[in-house]
Amino acid sequence: MSVKSNKLVRPSARPLSAATAVAGAVAGILWGTGGVAWAQAAAQAGAQDQAPETVGGQSLQEVVVTATAQSVKKLDASYNIVAASAQDIQMANPASAAEIYKLSPGVWPEASGGQTGVNIDVAGFPLGGGDSPYFTTMIQGSPVYGVPSLSFMDNSSLVRFDDTVERVEIVQGGPSALFTQGQAGATANFLLRTGSDKSTGSLGVTYGFEGMERVDVFQSGKLGEGWYGSIGGFYRVSDGVRDPQYPSDIGGQLTATLKHDLDGGYLMFWARTLQDKNQWVADFPYTVNNGTIDTYPGFNQLNSTWNSKQLQNFQVPDPLCHCFQNNDISDGRGANFNYFGSELKKSFGNGWSISNNFIFDGGKLNTHALINNGNPLSLADYITSQATGTGPWAAAGLTPADVNAVFPSGQPVAPGQNVILQQVWYIQKKLTSVIDEFRVIKEIFDNNNLTFGLYAAHYNMNDNWSLGPNVLTTNEPNAAPIIFTSSAGGNSYQLSSPQGLQANGGYYILQNGHATNVALYLSDSWKIGRWLFDVGARGEHLSLSQETSNLAAVQMGSATDLWDNAVVLPDGTYSHGDATHTRPTYNGGINFEFSDHMSAYVRANNGVRMQNFDDVRCNIYNGGTTSCPTHVPLQTQTNYEFGFKIQNRWMYLDASAYYKEFSGIAYQPKDINNVPIGPTSTYGSDSKGARFVGTVSPFATSDNQFLSGLLLTVNGIWEDATYKDHAGCFVYNDINGIPVCGAINGNQLARLPKFQVRVTPSATQTFNWGTLTEQLTYEHIGKRFQDESNLTPLPAYYDLGAGINARVGEKWEFRLLGSNLTNQIGLTEGNARFGGNTVQNNVGMGRSIVGREVNFTAKYFW
Repeated sequence: MSVKSNKLVRPSARPLSAATAVAGAVAGILWGTGGVAWAQAAAQAGAQDQAPETVGGQSLQEVVVTATAQSVKKLDASYNIVAASAQDIQMANPASAAEIYKLSPGVWPEASGGQTGVNIDVAGFPLGGGDSPYFTTMIQGSPVYGVPSLSFMDNSSLVRFDDTVERVEIVQGGPSALFTQGQAGATANFLLRTGSDKSTGSLGVTYGFEGMERVDVFQSGKLGEGWYGSIGGFYRVSDGVRDPQYPSDIGGQLTATLKHDLDGGYLMFWARTLQDKNQWVADFPYTVNNGTIDTYPGFNQLNSTWNSKQLQNFQVPDPLCHCFQNNDISDGRGANFNYFGSELKKSFGNGWSISNNFIFDGGKLNTHALINNGNPLSLADYITSQATGTGPWAAAGLTPADVNAVFPSGQPVAPGQNVILQQVWYIQKKLTSVIDEFRVIKEIFDNNNLTFGLYAAHYNMNDNWSLGPNVLTTNEPNAAPIIFTSSAGGNSYQLSSPQGLQANGGYYILQNGHATNVALYLSDSWKIGRWLFDVGARGEHLSLSQETSNLAAVQMGSATDLWDNAVVLPDGTYSHGDATHTRPTYNGGINFEFSDHMSAYVRANNGVRMQNFDDVRCNIYNGGTTSCPTHVPLQTQTNYEFGFKIQNRWMYLDASAYYKEFSGIAYQPKDINNVPIGPTSTYGSDSKGARFVGTVSPFATSDNQFLSGLLLTVNGIWEDATYKDHAGCFVYNDINGIPVCGAINGNQLARLPKFQVRVTPSATQTFNWGTLTEQLTYEHIGKRFQDESNLTPLPAYYDLGAGINARVGEKWEFRLLGSNLTNQIGLTEGNARFGGNTVQNNVGMGRSIVGREVNFTAKYFW
């Protein structure tokens, strides 16, 4: 199935492009008779002189709407953009919404932890990974939140993919730094299916071999003269490849649209409710044998998790009431979010037109998770470390012999039991966001169009964090907690809660904040023959305020409850943080059409990352002297790129080369003794690389159906990106908690591979009963490093996926998909809680892609 103009179209072995009709329609809607005549004329000319067939459905005549002042054909887009149809996405079999983004070469989503909480890195941008600050997710042209990321929130966690999506457009850099949120990294725009004159609908049922059952439904059609509607969504329940003994994923979403045709445009409203719970995991143990990564004995993280029924519920300290609340780990890292949006396109006479995109959303994005807090060890070694260290056991004078360890059943735990210390996380996050972007477009003279834009976003957050509790568990699939008691010196001590929790110390905070971003921009595009010039400037102002609770130790239990007699909780006062900035952004590009099927471009732009609530968060502990950090410089980026695009019946190629310079990473220069050697400074990075997306049809003109339907699609990037301008030592705490000094200038950017490639051979045949498509995807991810020190390598790996799609007549579709079919271990991250070399005794902590997963879908259309 392919989705074009919101209608389900039976695919052919070599699908024909409908881009000309789309281009003409969009041009007419946006600009009317008097505006942007060159776009409409180009679309009409393309109808007379375009390649007779596209390759794999790709067409340079396709019109895209993301990161452009109005809309533009791919041929004329002087920046890197990938447009993926719903069918493209479905056959890619993404494990989460974020995994769709790797269809754009250079975007690296570490989608190994589950549906949400994905780390998304972008080529040339350091300090990515956690919470994805350099990636913006949009729905129908509007960002889903006022900033790309916060602690425990990345934009991709707020979306799910289903049949209500028509396509996704993904842009890296270029003019995306000028429009909407001003994202200098990368942006994905989910465009929704709307109704049309013809009523269409579908019902799909999916079964996954990991115990997943899913239902998708969609219906659209004409509601009245000039009015169209659609509604659809999904519901899913899954045990998960890593089965936690309760549903790993459960929930769904519902999306509706209402569209009204206007004279010279349209008005569209859309709404969505998302209610989904997803298991989220971090690092698991692995072994290193002669430099080769292998599974840990007794724990295969490809299909195992510590989560279990015995570790499902914990009573954890609540910073709000200084009492205990239940943390149900089975609720995972899910979303309970509601959205309302609108889009207006309207053209007037004399070359005037306007557009407006609006979104209001809000809800909860909570996290319930178990996160490792060190490498595996024996129970005896753990007890010794606690009794001889500086914690409450040692302070009470307990010896290892005084400590009793039992399972919840009361059965004693053997001293040699392999165990792991885990943090119990409960983050309650309430978010609201309202964003509007208004544009006025005027054709100044023939083929010259000036766009004035106003972007405004106001957003809030209200958080309650319970991050401190620890629990010691067995280091095995579906683990059990270990409960500690002691009788010594005439006292009976509770060393853990009846659930095994140790809550003293910790980080239990309340925080709230609000911020407003306002940006004005001006963009001009000028078509002169086969040349297209565009320039633009943006000025953005940020006003942000944030409050974080100060902390003091609280005795929640008795003096002999050594697990909760010194819990660090809010003391009723708050520390204030704020940020106010006004910064400009510039952008310019030149595109030249060699023909209607080949073009080249150059582009230069800068970008800036405005601060968010996390950048100003601070608090005071026990009346101490801790103060808020000084405002650090903003992180800025400069990008230069060159691109080339070509299409004919044998090939489609979109390739580019770039150079990026990044600066503004704040740090305190120190010597090897951790002593400051100068004022607070910044460092940055340089990166240069090449990326490409291409499809080859080597036998396009063959009379043999099988040969003519063969395609080879390649998506890849090579990059050389290193740190620079870092003086003194790069100081970090190693796996033993000891400060270590290292140098990082010239080191590879953390978590980013130098090389990654995806190769997908496919073939489509047409029979009298319908069509059949087969494909195989080989993915290679190059060597990376966990952090800036480059001391913990994440080895290169590959994985293999496959799919078969059969369209039977006009009513039925069947699809069989599989991922990581050869069960490869592919570490996407290492131990994120320590620096340097975190491998001890040939054992490390990291997170691999999940093991083999196969699912089957049957769908009925009407």
